[in-house]
Amino acid sequence: MEKQRHILLVEDDKPLREALDKFLGQNGFRVTQSACLADAMRQLQESSFDLVLLDLTLPDGNGLDILERFSRHYPDRMVVLTGTGSVETAVLAMKKGAHDFLQKPVNPELLLITLHRIFKFIQARSDCQDLKQEISSVAGFDKFTFNSRIMAELIRTASSYAATVHTILISGETGTGKELMAQAIHACSQRNNQPLLSVNCASIPENLAESELFGYKKGAFTGAYADSHGKFALADKGTIFLDEIGELPPNIQAKLLRVLENGEVTPLKSKNPVRVDIRVLAATNKDLEDEVRQKHFRADLFYRIDELKIHIPPLRERKTDIVPLADHFLRIANLANSRPISAFSVEAQHLLSEYGWPGNVRELKNTIFKISASGHHTLIRPEHLPLKILQPGKIAGGDDRELSLAEIEIAHIKKVLRRTAQNNTQAAEILGISRSSLYRKITEWQKKKKSGRKYQFKNFK
Repeated sequence: MEKQRHILLVEDDKPLREALDKFLGQNGFRVTQSACLADAMRQLQESSFDLVLLDLTLPDGNGLDILERFSRHYPDRMVVLTGTGSVETAVLAMKKGAHDFLQKPVNPELLLITLHRIFKFIQARSDCQDLKQEISSVAGFDKFTFNSRIMAELIRTASSYAATVHTILISGETGTGKELMAQAIHACSQRNNQPLLSVNCASIPENLAESELFGYKKGAFTGAYADSHGKFALADKGTIFLDEIGELPPNIQAKLLRVLENGEVTPLKSKNPVRVDIRVLAATNKDLEDEVRQKHFRADLFYRIDELKIHIPPLRERKTDIVPLADHFLRIANLANSRPISAFSVEAQHLLSEYGWPGNVRELKNTIFKISASGHHTLIRPEHLPLKILQPGKIAGGDDRELSLAEIEIAHIKKVLRRTAQNNTQAAEILGISRSSLYRKITEWQKKKKSGRKYQFKNFK
């Protein structure tokens, strides 16, 4: 049975307070009423609540006072109610710790949507924290910085795979952290006291791939003045990480399959195979199944390395990781550059989270290091961010084409509607237009969508 959520409702308007109490009670919430700031502070000290619904204008003070004091104890559990024309105050309240704000008169449907969204977020964060505590003591994986449940689940899976003897295929876009994952898996494996040897398959010239990987005998080719151990022999008893394995030429794929099948490496121009005891970790930014279908990658090798699979999602699909990663890289960069301790403003955090990061974690790290190197900012504001993040005329995700004014307008309205949970009244006020104008613009663009014309989005949600 789901726990009944307990809400402290702080509102001096008695009819509104009682109406909200009744409505919330009918929808499964337990409500404690408070009509003033002093009583609210007493209630917060004496009782425990799941969320505080707080009016900012109270007879004995400003609700901002209680926000600043209690947001530390109720992180992301404060929702403010604001009167008409107080959007700027609401924004200030969010900077002081409020999770969201609702404008009076309160829309009951929007209130329920807001509450359920917040509790869903709180539950997801709690689950993620449990997982983070579970894996925080596992050597190697403590180098990962994340706040998303998807990464917590992924790391828990990877840590369990690490203890096995199986080959693991790590997939993901460039810059997602595949090599860091391989290092963590090796550190948690039974071979952690043996070498981890990393090979970038894309950087080895095709005519040298065989000798680089499997070694060669003296005289095998011009310049081979002595026997040479290949990468596999050097990794004996340990782990070999084959990064971008999809770039291996076909003839090397066949030789690699034989190594994986019988554990024997035959150096170039040698008739005597050498036994090796290694674990193979492989990584790719390609869809290897599609590569198999197109006959660019051997099917038998794919099925051999695909014993266990880990897919690292792109950064744009785990946006809650962006700000924690940015803070982490900022601390590292500031120490390296002898910069003052600094932080990102709320506006800068939002812009970082909204950007598509086509280069993923690697691009984020490089961006933060450049910001640190460029100045002595104690608070990093939007004007300190690169143009690619600020420029609304670019499509997030790597498309550098210039957008038209119509497309920019659509994109901005979509963003504001998302931030206001599709509340047209709030969105229109933030945009500085009338609600009828906003409705007209949405209607016009929906007509363009139906007609197949340019400047379309799937929907406004």
